[in-house]
Amino acid sequence: MSGNNYYWQGGRKIEIEQGAVAATVQAENIAEVEAAAAASRVTIRKPQLVGSGLVRMEMVDDRDAAMDKLRENHVVHHVYHTKGQPSDEVLITDTFFLKFKPSTTRDEIENYVKAENLQIADTYDDHTYLVRVTNATGKNPIKSANNAAANPIVESAEPNVVRNLQRFSFIPTDPLFSNQWHLHAPNDAFELVAGTDIRAPDAWEITLGSRDVVIAVADDGHDITHPDFQGPDKLGGALNVTPHTNGVDLSFDENVLPQPGDYHGTPCSGVAVAEHNGIGTLGVAPGCKYLPVRFPLALSDAQLARMFERISPLADIVSCSWGYGPANAPMASVLHDKVSELAEHGGKRGKGLVICVAAGNNNCPVKELANTDTYEYRNSFGSISSYSGPIDRWLAAHQDVITVSAITSENKRSAYSSWGNEINVCAPSNNFHDLDIFSVPGRGIWTTDNEGFGEGTDFTSGSRFTGSFGGTSSATPTVAGVCGLVLSRNNTLTARQVRDVIEQTASKDVHIESDTLVNQPGDFNGDGFSLWYGHGRVDAAAAVSQATVLADAEETGRFAATDVPIPVPDTSDPVFSQIEVQHSGTISDFRVKVVMTHTYIGDLRIDLITPNGMSVNLQNHEGGASQNLDRVFGADNVLAIVQLAGQPIAGTWRLRVVDTWNLDAGQIDSWEIIAKLT
Repeated sequence: MSGNNYYWQGGRKIEIEQGAVAATVQAENIAEVEAAAAASRVTIRKPQLVGSGLVRMEMVDDRDAAMDKLRENHVVHHVYHTKGQPSDEVLITDTFFLKFKPSTTRDEIENYVKAENLQIADTYDDHTYLVRVTNATGKNPIKSANNAAANPIVESAEPNVVRNLQRFSFIPTDPLFSNQWHLHAPNDAFELVAGTDIRAPDAWEITLGSRDVVIAVADDGHDITHPDFQGPDKLGGALNVTPHTNGVDLSFDENVLPQPGDYHGTPCSGVAVAEHNGIGTLGVAPGCKYLPVRFPLALSDAQLARMFERISPLADIVSCSWGYGPANAPMASVLHDKVSELAEHGGKRGKGLVICVAAGNNNCPVKELANTDTYEYRNSFGSISSYSGPIDRWLAAHQDVITVSAITSENKRSAYSSWGNEINVCAPSNNFHDLDIFSVPGRGIWTTDNEGFGEGTDFTSGSRFTGSFGGTSSATPTVAGVCGLVLSRNNTLTARQVRDVIEQTASKDVHIESDTLVNQPGDFNGDGFSLWYGHGRVDAAAAVSQATVLADAEETGRFAATDVPIPVPDTSDPVFSQIEVQHSGTISDFRVKVVMTHTYIGDLRIDLITPNGMSVNLQNHEGGASQNLDRVFGADNVLAIVQLAGQPIAGTWRLRVVDTWNLDAGQIDSWEIIAKLT
């Protein structure tokens, strides 16, 4: 049996085999792997951070050839799985546990480690070590460990594998949640690709939303008697907008219930904020407060400016699932400027009103002033019209809103979805041909529905829920709900920062496919932007996690060295850099970021010396022939840092660096202390 066809774990020999397409890369984060893949012209999909410094991904083309390309600058390994059990993955690191027999002498241990070109990464006792393979080892960690296990001086050798643990996510009891694939789609099914969801349960582990955050849904009627809008302090008021005949003034009251023909507001609201109450469906942000706004979908620009002004002090976010079809329809300057003003300084926190806007369902650009193509679309009267002039789709084209396109349950572009440079992100929705020329595959969105408000007010007769909702009308409150979760976790963010978080954390694991022809390609460019999908599919879990990181940073003290750069000579003499902290507070969490230029970081030992003289080893010759160091050391990768908790931050902190081997040199570029203080 080949040395790669089994490994030892817990004293048992376990047979394994290589997976078909997956591999792991040692990297700090997914962005690093995506950049490496792009530079190597390797196509990957489903990148996932599965451990500290380890990213799992799948290769789209020839896996082994792609791995060889990535190996030019990164440590890359196959993903194995238990023989006959493809789902039981074995994710290997570059280290393995090596325990020598009690009779083994120190010289024998040192000679073995040297002969195999291994590095000692950690020591447990005089005979037990965690060792790291190097390029000179010439074998991957599994084969190296198996060879070691056969040596007469070795008692055991077992790979240090990463366990891709199952997250016991928050799964709600609302009976229709299982139908809400856009929130949680862990498995493939009919017209459904696993992972096309927004990962809502993972986000809900952090927050279900806060009643301190208000999401307004501006639309036609809202059934606020619906059981999915019931909960303590759920409503943040109600705003019914009635225009006066002069085209300027508005009247406001609280009668937002649907009138005949009002079918849209209730399902939009359910997508964003339906309550977690064991009844029916869930919204993306079930814990957020809900402000229903009813208005006739025909107001002048002056009236719309006043409506937004009225909403602004009452809400943090407003969802707008409406717009203007293919036309040359720029906003009046006053309305345009009012939206900009509110996006920057409005909202009930005064940090900007987050305005989410539907891109539209007409399979045309959001804005293309040089357009000469002809686009057919179904107008508000249901008949087919055509347009071939300049396109400026009003509010959706505004630079300060979040414009949302749609993606299907099969993880491809919704056939109707509008596109263009103005798209910020996409969100899961249904699929249909907007001209009804042919049928296309895709599931609908389950949400709240009107019932009992007259003709033309519901999607599914006889039910207060529907599975037939969709369009960018559904994608938009999905994004609004994610914005609500982000602000619930970190209410210090401005509206612009919320948009940045949504964009930066969006998933690019989407198919560049469409059931209808599109006049522009949807591929992501070098800046990670797609005309179809914007920055990608909104990812609630990643967005809330990023908001958490930013919230933690608000509570963190950062102290940087000012005596850098400092050369690190090619000798055994240590060099020092220091940070003088004149700040009160006690450490509750502590990290050190070190950036160095060096041509062989395996030569380096790096220690942190605390104000009370304690020495903490950060790096002990790890990294082999890798060049340069840019790493954050914390309790997750340097256990001794745990001992700093409870110590005062004030004093002189020193970084000691020594190069213990010849031939290579470098310098300390920068280093900083990042400490959460109490």
